Amino acid sequence: MLSSDLMFTNINTQPDKHPIFFYKGGINNDVVAKMKNLIDTKLKTTHQIHYKTRSILLELAQNIMSYSVEYNALDGEERVGLLALDETKDTFVFLTGNLINTQNQATLLAHAADINARDQKGLADLKLSLIKDNLMQKTKRAGIGLVQVAILSENGYQLKIKSINAQYAYLTIAVTIFKNS
Repeated sequence: MLSSDLMFTNINTQPDKHPIFFYKGGINNDVVAKMKNLIDTKLKTTHQIHYKTRSILLELAQNIMSYSVEYNALDGEERVGLLALDETKDTFVFLTGNLINTQNQATLLAHAADINARDQKGLADLKLSLIKDNLMQKTKRAGIGLVQVAILSENGYQLKIKSINAQYAYLTIAVTIFKNS
């Protein structure tokens, strides 16, 4: 099972500790609302970290809902992916996974390298540039979701792409939010 290839973190498996949530299936607004509710009830942290966590959830869920090439067989429009949030002593860690077309691999890897090489000012400049490009091209997809994730996490993100065959690959993203930030 490809979604079990969560190579960036160890999801808590101790009997008294569990991930805040771990979900693989159709991602829709109702599922995301339930995840937001879990964040609201289970995260005992500062307002700033709570805001970052909820905002990153929305960006990552939107990424799956926009770009996953796997669809729910019961609903031909609902996209499928994995969303998980785990807590360690010092961090919250988001993991996502979804199928993508292999033709998008190089672009995603280059975009991630560019984002992760920038400081906060560089990320803000990139976001502004992408918004301007979006307005000039009159397109709905500005490509700023992962930039916003890096801005919010203040830590970038990790990305791994595992080829399945000539047409599909599995994209995994890990985002760490430090509790003391």
